[in-house]
Amino acid sequence: MSESRKEELENEKASKQDAKMAAEEGAAESDGREEEPVTVEAEAIEPEPEPEPSREEQLTLERDQFKDKWMRAVAETDNVRKRSRRDVQDARRFAQAETLRPFLEVYDNFERALQSLNEAEVDGQGHSVREGVELIFQRFQAALKERGAELILVDGCEFDPNVHEAVGSMPREGVEPGHVIEVAQQGFKFGDMVLRPARVIVSS
Repeated sequence: MSESRKEELENEKASKQDAKMAAEEGAAESDGREEEPVTVEAEAIEPEPEPEPSREEQLTLERDQFKDKWMRAVAETDNVRKRSRRDVQDARRFAQAETLRPFLEVYDNFERALQSLNEAEVDGQGHSVREGVELIFQRFQAALKERGAELILVDGCEFDPNVHEAVGSMPREGVEPGHVIEVAQQGFKFGDMVLRPARVIVSS
């Protein structure tokens, strides 16, 4: 075999060994390298568009809205009317009460006059005067009652600070403590409003 042929064979053998070594090194590198994760993008799901309401549904919705507003307006108007009526009634009651209060002193004077006439020794003419005063007083009491002023009942009842004013206290046999035993000045009320509390003496 010639020298040139031997060199060719040796060169070819060396090339194969180099190729084999390069292949083994590439395989080793690929085995030691981590695989990158594969990212799968999720497809965005678009919501389905809501169907537009029909013309009939739109009209029904508008009707319900107008009905609700109308009912609210009616209720508010009714409340204003009731409140105005109540305010007018209260104003009238307060005006009547203020008108009646000065006449309570006249009532007291009638009581004092009758008490004086009953205690005094009077002749026949004096009896006539007393009877006349009694008649006037009875008519005056009726006029107060007709206009809503009523006496506050006190005899024998339990003391009530809402309608009574205690001006003194004293023991009274057979009467439980805290009960009215005497009336120093009559009290009056106008409906549920106290025109003047009754001034009383309470048992102790």
